[in-house]
Amino acid sequence: MILRADYRLLKKQIMEKRDEITDKELFSSGAYADYQSRIAEGITKRYRAGVHVVMMWNEDENAAVAYTNNITIHMNAANKITASFPTRLLKSLSLTGMNGHECGHMLFTDFTASSLYLSSLESGNFYPCEPTIAASQYASNYQELSQALSGKAARLALAKFASQLLNILEDVYIEARMCQEFPGSIRQGINLNNDRYAEQIPSIQKQIDSHYQGFAIVANLLIHYCKAGDINNPTSYQGEYLDYFYECLPIVSECIYETDPRERFKAANEILVILWEYIKPLIQEAEQREQAGDLGTFGEELAETLGKQVAGGSPLPKKKGRPKDKRKAKINKGVLQEGREEIQEILQEETGRIALEKTSELSVGSNPGISYSFDYTGSGYEDAANDIKGVLTKLAKDLAELEYEEDLSEELQKESNAIQYGNIHKGIHIYVNRMTHVSERLKQSYDAVAGPLLDISRRLQQSVSEILDKKRNGEKLNHLVYGRRLEPRNLYHNDGGYFSRTRLPGDPSELAVGLLIDESGSMGSAARLPMANQTAIILYDFCRSLDIPVTIYGHTEDYSDAVQLYSYAEFDSIDNQDCYRLMDMAARVANRDGAALRFVAEHLVKRPEELKILILISDGQPAGTGYYGTEAEKDLRAIKKEYRQKGVILFAAAIGSDKERIKRIYGDGFLDITDLNKLPKLLPQLITQYIE
Repeated sequence: MILRADYRLLKKQIMEKRDEITDKELFSSGAYADYQSRIAEGITKRYRAGVHVVMMWNEDENAAVAYTNNITIHMNAANKITASFPTRLLKSLSLTGMNGHECGHMLFTDFTASSLYLSSLESGNFYPCEPTIAASQYASNYQELSQALSGKAARLALAKFASQLLNILEDVYIEARMCQEFPGSIRQGINLNNDRYAEQIPSIQKQIDSHYQGFAIVANLLIHYCKAGDINNPTSYQGEYLDYFYECLPIVSECIYETDPRERFKAANEILVILWEYIKPLIQEAEQREQAGDLGTFGEELAETLGKQVAGGSPLPKKKGRPKDKRKAKINKGVLQEGREEIQEILQEETGRIALEKTSELSVGSNPGISYSFDYTGSGYEDAANDIKGVLTKLAKDLAELEYEEDLSEELQKESNAIQYGNIHKGIHIYVNRMTHVSERLKQSYDAVAGPLLDISRRLQQSVSEILDKKRNGEKLNHLVYGRRLEPRNLYHNDGGYFSRTRLPGDPSELAVGLLIDESGSMGSAARLPMANQTAIILYDFCRSLDIPVTIYGHTEDYSDAVQLYSYAEFDSIDNQDCYRLMDMAARVANRDGAALRFVAEHLVKRPEELKILILISDGQPAGTGYYGTEAEKDLRAIKKEYRQKGVILFAAAIGSDKERIKRIYGDGFLDITDLNKLPKLLPQLITQYIE
């Protein structure tokens, strides 16, 4: 007996699986990627379409955290920032913040202008203008820097430093824009990550002890201040790094809220001059290696060193692309501070377990009593909890459905093993193949072709739905020659149709449909298989839309003489993925039609519906090992007759030049589907004939 869906049991399994899902399964799942994709699409839909988020899980500490190519956003859910949070809600909020950050680059970063800025430095020029600080106390720095720009090695090295600075400034700018435009979970996530980024930046003294580059130390101080509003200096260090930090801070503060990217280019140029004393030794090393003919990997080594020591992440990629949102928005400079205060509330709400600590006494408070606040409206964090719960439930549902589909595949194989296929198929092994997981490739293929085919299905439904409604809901039949009730008003017609009767409602599931498609190699010619595939898509949508149970199979005989059956759509499938499975059809090897036809016919016989229709699409040439010619055709005619007596009505569909062979084998069961546009008339006539 084929497996039937027990939805109460399935719901119980979903709840159990939801509790078993690990962080890795959750955050690297397709369901979670879809959730983040919807967020990205919601942010960018005014300016673009098709933004897609790809989730990864890479625990290598050097793995990329998040990046975008302006079409796809890639995020590593195992990154150390996200992993540092104690609960799933905070982890999810962290990833939402990273998603928002990358969307911010899509909307607000002018990649073309940034590339021009860096290319200009590599060519020995400052863009958009010379640093104005040149006339101040840093005039000698500017002169030395300008002289260094005459050398190729110095230019390339200086561009690496500029790229790091630009990345810091641009990140602060786009995050301020995003926090202002999207004050919900995007702002919360961005500030949550900034809070943790700041915590993980080493203190000034620790950076000194770890021999960080002077440039990196000052850059980290600027990053820490921009992200947290203060600096990490628990040892109260007083020295030149702080002096340089305070020199750079006003320049940074002025440019990070400017919509014109050139203001940040100018700021980066100014900071290069200020920090020249830290940059110069590395420029000199580059020049020495250039003279020695060993410059090759220096740029990569410098970028790697800065990447490890500067907490701002990877520099902006050199690529083309204008900002999608070109509005000259005025940014509220307090927006980042508001976000920091908001995130502290969330962190107090979502904390991990405190490690057990040995204690000797307990302290008491000095302000006893209870106070009630009736103005508190909540932290605004409920939506994130509901979001992650919804994703968990979706993932648990997918896992439970996957397990169900695996059980269904096993039941189908057991069903096949129990069928008596007859002497002509003696010794032939039957394999039933069902894809339990449907790939994105198949979904994309379906979406690419389904539109016009579903239009045909809708025309089909309009033609048949009235007939089915009358069967299911009952109808009054009038002008009958005989019936249960005399209608006096009909006497005036004098045509003998004086009676009426009421047709009672029938079983709403009185029809079941099966479709079997030949996938032999010869189906690959004359567009037979594409035509069959299109018919399958139409028929599946037609049946599902009208609540008609439907099953669809493909078949071939492989090189080992085994019959391979491919289950594309099942009566009892519950994952709503069967329409995509149809896209896996292919012209394969041979075709032992009789064995496949008997399996699908038996599959239909087990259905409770009174009426069962089986449609076979083939080229009319049975061609398996020891199975061909007149004996094979005789087997097919016998199967048609046998299952007609069991209530299965068989139609063989012919495409083009196969008509005569199909007619010869199946007789009155012949159906011509050469012109798909005739299908809306053909199938309604066929189904109507047997429904009525």
